Amino acid sequence: MNWLKRNGQTILLLLTFAVFVNVSPASSAGLQPDTLSVNTVERIDAFVSEQMQRHALPGLALALVEGDQVIFMQGYGAADQTGRPITPQTPFILASISKPLTATAIMQLVEAGKVELDAPVQRYLPEFQLADPAASADITVRHLLLHTSGIPATACDTRRDAATLADFVAELKSVQPAAPAGSRYIYCSGNYNVLGRILEVVSGQSFGDYMQGQIFTPLGMEHSFTSEADARLDGLAQGYQWFFGLKLPTRHPYNPSQLPSGYMISSVEDMSRFLIAHLNQGRYADVQLLSKESIAAMQAPGAQRGNGGEYGFGWVIAPFGDVPAVWHDGVNISYHSLLLMEPEAERGVIVLMNSFGIVPYEGAYKEIEAGIVRLFADLEPAPPARSLGATYSLIDALLAFVLALVLIPLLRMRAWKRWLAERHHAGTLPLMRVSMRAGWEIFFAVTFLTVIRAVIVTGMGAQSWYEVLTAFPDFVLWIWLFALTVLLTGILRMKLIVQMR
Repeated sequence: MNWLKRNGQTILLLLTFAVFVNVSPASSAGLQPDTLSVNTVERIDAFVSEQMQRHALPGLALALVEGDQVIFMQGYGAADQTGRPITPQTPFILASISKPLTATAIMQLVEAGKVELDAPVQRYLPEFQLADPAASADITVRHLLLHTSGIPATACDTRRDAATLADFVAELKSVQPAAPAGSRYIYCSGNYNVLGRILEVVSGQSFGDYMQGQIFTPLGMEHSFTSEADARLDGLAQGYQWFFGLKLPTRHPYNPSQLPSGYMISSVEDMSRFLIAHLNQGRYADVQLLSKESIAAMQAPGAQRGNGGEYGFGWVIAPFGDVPAVWHDGVNISYHSLLLMEPEAERGVIVLMNSFGIVPYEGAYKEIEAGIVRLFADLEPAPPARSLGATYSLIDALLAFVLALVLIPLLRMRAWKRWLAERHHAGTLPLMRVSMRAGWEIFFAVTFLTVIRAVIVTGMGAQSWYEVLTAFPDFVLWIWLFALTVLLTGILRMKLIVQMR
C-alpha cells in the first residue's frame, strides 16, 4: 500500500483535515539494558504507555536493540477483541518493512554469484516486460532495489487479479513506464514483487520456502510467516481500522502476490534478531546472514528520494525525528510498522501496530515513533500534539457541519417548491437565477467527484474508488454522501423548474 504512506499529508490537505492533525502495558518481556541507562529505557516505556492511553490505540509491540543485544521488549494493548494481550512474540503483518527482508534475500543470491546487481531483469525473468519493450530491457536488479526502474506508482501496487508473484509479473505487460530506467526514484512496491519472483526462479524455491530456510530459521525467527493461515494459528494480531474515530476490527484479503513488498508476517522479537544482524555487519549470534560488504552496500545511499533523504537496498537513509537513521516504515490497511537503526550508535527500534488510519498515521503514530527514537538518542520528544480522540472530535464536527449545510436545502425542498410555484403564478420567478443555481449544484457535485478521483485515486497511485474505500472507508463514504446530496438537490431543483415551465 505504498500510495497510502506516500500521500498521507496530501490526502489530509485535500480533505481539509490537516488543520486538525497537528491503554496501559498488557504484557512485558523487558530485558535489562547493559550499556544504555536504565532511566532511558524506563522513560521510553513510560512514554509509550502514556501515548497508548492518550490516543486509545488498540495494540503496539516495541523492541529496542543496542549492539548485538535486545535490551527491551514490551507489548502494549490488546491483540484482538477478547483482550488477549500483545506480547513481543505476537505476529503482525509487516507491511513495507517486508522490503528490507526481501533485499537481504536478494543480496544472499548476489553473494552466491547467482544474481548480478547490474544484470537486466530479463536475464532471470525472460517474461518480464512492461508496455515498452525497449524500456523493459534496460531495467536491472539494482533499479528494482532502488525503486528507479521507472515502473509507475499508479500501476504497480496492489494488483487485484494476481494470486502469485508470477501473475504479478505477467500483469506488468500493460503498464507504461513513467521514466527511463535509472533516471529517477519512484517508490513502487511492485519493484520488490518482481525481486521476489527473481528469487523464486533463481533459487528454484517458492518465495516463502526460501525466506523460511535462509532467513527465518537461521535467525531463530519462530514467529515469522509467509502464510496468513499459519500466522493465525500462532496468534496473529487482529487488524483494526479507524472509522470517524472508532476502532473497528477488520480483515482484508491476504495477498500472496505482494509478499515480498508488504505481506510478510513477524513479531518484534523476531525482527529484533534481523535488525541485530544489520547492525553487526551481517552477523547474529553465530549466524552470518550476509557479509559486511553486502550490509554496507544495502545501507549506502543509492537514489535521491523526492520527499527527502535517499534510498538504499530496502532502506531509507534519512533523519527520523531529527535523528540520523537508516529505516523503513510500513503501511497496510490495518497495520503499521517501523524498522529503524542508527548504525553509528549501534541502536535499533522496532515498532509494530495493529491498526491504521490516515489521521492517526499523520498524527499519533508519527508522534509516538519519533518520540521513541528521540528518547533512545537521549533527546526530548516533541511537545505532545492534540490527542487522537480530540482530533477526531474536531474532524467529525467539521464533517457534520459541512454535511448539514448541504442537507438543509434538500430537506427544505418542499418549501422551495411552494416558493417556486408562488413566484411562477405571480409572474416574478427569476428563472435564470434558479436554473443557474440548480445547474451549479449538479456541476459542482460531478466536478468534485471527478477531481477527487483524479487527484487521490489516479494521481496518487490507487487504482479504483474501491481501493480507496478499503483504506479510508469513513472519508470516502462521507465524500460520496456529500457529493450525492448536492447532486440530488440540484437534480430535484431542475426537475421542478422544468415542470413549472
